[in-house]
Formats: sequence, structure tokens, C-alpha cells
Amino acid sequence: MKRSSTVLWAAAGGACLALSVAFAAVSAGNPVEDRQATMKAVGQAMKEGAGINSPATFDAAKAKTLMDGVAADAKKLHGLYPAGSDKDPKTAADPKIWDNKADFDKRLTEMATLASTAGKATTADAFKPAYAAVGATCKSCHDLYRKKKS
Repeated sequence: MKRSSTVLWAAAGGACLALSVAFAAVSAGNPVEDRQATMKAVGQAMKEGAGINSPATFDAAKAKTLMDGVAADAKKLHGLYPAGSDKDPKTAADPKIWDNKADFDKRLTEMATLASTAGKATTADAFKPAYAAVGATCKSCHDLYRKKKS
């Protein structure tokens, strides 16, 4: 039963990855659309991670797939904030990003590292605090570098 569940989660993860790649291909060339799609993928992975955050629901293979995706997306985000893209009216990125790009990039690197660590968890007891650390890093960056909704 556990093996078939792992295979099912791996197949679902592959389907999500294919969908993310297809969506990114549609918006290729527009850094605002690309980073919004990437952030949505991170948000979805974090939402799914919350669902496996207990001993009753934990699945190490799914945790690895989700957190490896978050780590890859965090690395990808480094290149999606070119100068001038803060002028796009659709962006939720605060201009403070470009004023303090080094700090912003440091936070993305930290998110990637923490997500990679969380993906290595083999138990819910190890995953829960590692997952929480990823979420705290996401929140700290959003608090500083995301425009407040009016």
C-alpha cells in the first residue's frame, strides 16, 4: 500500500511539474508573469506541504518532491527581477527589491536552502519545523518586498 501511494504521489508531482513548465512556456519572456507563475507554484507547494505536516499524513516522497520544487523555484526567482520590471502595473513586487537587491537575493537563497533541507526529512517530526522555517522565510520576504494590497 505504501509503495503504490508513493508511486501515485510521484506521478502527481510529475504532472504538476509538467503543468508548471507548460505555464512558464506560455508566459516566457515576461519576467512579471514568469515570477507570478513561479510564486503561485511555490504557494501551491507550501499549501500541499501543510497537508502532510503531521504523522498521520506525512509522506517523505511527497515532501521531497514539494520542497525540491520550492528550492528550484527559489533559485529561478533570482533571474526574474530584472531592473525596470518594477514599472509593470501588474507587479506586486515592491520597488524596495531593487533598492536592496542583495538582501532580497539572500532571502531567496535562504529559502532554497531551507526548502532543500525540509525535502530531506524522513519523518513528520523532522519535516514540521523544517517546513515552518521555509514558511517563515517566505513570510518575512513578503512582509518586506511585496506591495500591500489596497
